[in-house]
Amino acid sequence: MRYARSALGRAAIGVYLALAAQIATLACLVVFEEARGRQLARQVAVLGTDPRAPETQAMVGAVTWFAVLVLLVVAATVAAGCSYFSWLRHAGATPGMIAVAWFVPVLNLAAPALLLYTLREDATGARDARRASWLALLAAWWASWLATLFLIAIHLPIGQAPAGHSLTGLGPTELAVAVLAALLCAATVRQVTMAKWIARPSGLAPRLKLLPALRSLPRHTYPAGD
Repeated sequence: MRYARSALGRAAIGVYLALAAQIATLACLVVFEEARGRQLARQVAVLGTDPRAPETQAMVGAVTWFAVLVLLVVAATVAAGCSYFSWLRHAGATPGMIAVAWFVPVLNLAAPALLLYTLREDATGARDARRASWLALLAAWWASWLATLFLIAIHLPIGQAPAGHSLTGLGPTELAVAVLAALLCAATVRQVTMAKWIARPSGLAPRLKLLPALRSLPRHTYPAGD
């Protein structure tokens, strides 16, 4: 039981670190967009992508930095997803539950939040006196997550050349919403983790409760010389 609790705690810490890495890399990408990306997008739109052109050769350094930042954001996002799914497993979700909740179209618009609610409900049950605040936190996290996906989907130029004003479409607004979603996600992970910790006894308390009972047992006295 103690091993399960410590494993859950380590999995939660892994989620926090992965979320921090994701936000840090995303922030670097947005800073690059604001400082250099807009100009680079205009140059690409005007000059094209002919690698033999002298003007294109002058953009190689900036394009390389941009590619590295994009790869870092993708790697951090994948790491965050893997860490989160690992934490869900330690929190009690089965692989089938995780797959259905997160990867079935339409159903995944609400099922992940319901899965998290079920995990905490399983730990607290009728004893939960903070259900209203938990539901508010859960709803805020899921709304911010959907908002992040929506903003990225409508601005990210997938499969087409930059329009001249931005390379990725990501800016301070998208970063702010992503930061909010990450913070709320970490808060929900902490809530479920703490609920699971409280619900799982360490095994020490039952043994301590036995001590008074053992002391109250009748003691046998034997005659001297036996």
